[in-house]
Amino acid sequence: MELIHCIPWIRFADNLHFTQQRGPSKTYDCRMLYTLKGEASLEMAGSIYRLHHGCAVLFQPCTQYCIRPAECVTLIVLDFDYTQDYSSRIAFLPPCPADKFRPGQAHERVFFSDAPELNAPLYLEQAFFLEPVLQSIVLEFRNKHTFFQEKISTLFKDALIGIVRTHQRVKDLQNVIGRLQQYIDSNITRRITNQELGEVMGYNPNYLNRLVLGITGMSLYQYVLQRRLNRATELLLTTQQPVSEIAVNLGFHSSSHFSGFFKKATGTTPAQYRKKGAL
Repeated sequence: MELIHCIPWIRFADNLHFTQQRGPSKTYDCRMLYTLKGEASLEMAGSIYRLHHGCAVLFQPCTQYCIRPAECVTLIVLDFDYTQDYSSRIAFLPPCPADKFRPGQAHERVFFSDAPELNAPLYLEQAFFLEPVLQSIVLEFRNKHTFFQEKISTLFKDALIGIVRTHQRVKDLQNVIGRLQQYIDSNITRRITNQELGEVMGYNPNYLNRLVLGITGMSLYQYVLQRRLNRATELLLTTQQPVSEIAVNLGFHSSSHFSGFFKKATGTTPAQYRKKGAL
């Protein structure tokens, strides 16, 4: 199936409060969880995800999960199908304890050829763009005005497209950081300029700087220094290379320049750091 052919059918939409551990459970519908308030951990498909305001989780029927609230956590919960094939089943089947789950009662499980991220549990840590859309869907579902199903189907399809775009953008950014890190590490023995990194990555240096700042919280210059610092700590702890040799190998003008940088970043000199690591 292609996402363009998706016509969601929403069977349940509301804000739910969780104060105690739930599960392990399984759902008969596809399910979306969006955290409005509070914190919890979500165990699902062999992974543990942190639920906090702004994060969203999306998964298909028969997926086993367990919610462990750290406090009272409020979630927007949607149960839905990706198509109208089961729209005649109006009654909502709530999640069932895993050991009592009846697979034959589960609704459709769709596989997308153009949005494979929707085929497996999907976690977005920052999905604030979904909040107003999901709140509108909940309000429409509660009021059930004329054509409410058609309206919430349209709203939710738009949300799904936003989810896929956001996930793909995150993956692209992760690839950029991975390539950038690899290049820096391979050329760490010499001076690396923002201009050079921009040319290598295929971006305007100023744009690449903003990109790195948004992802890592560090400017491009600071990120290069951080990679040098990471390599320095590794060499200090795993080799017996003199500090002066490490300084040259990491592209510093002198051992004093390196020592000053290292102490400013860590609060200790390279020699002291190596001595502590040996204890």
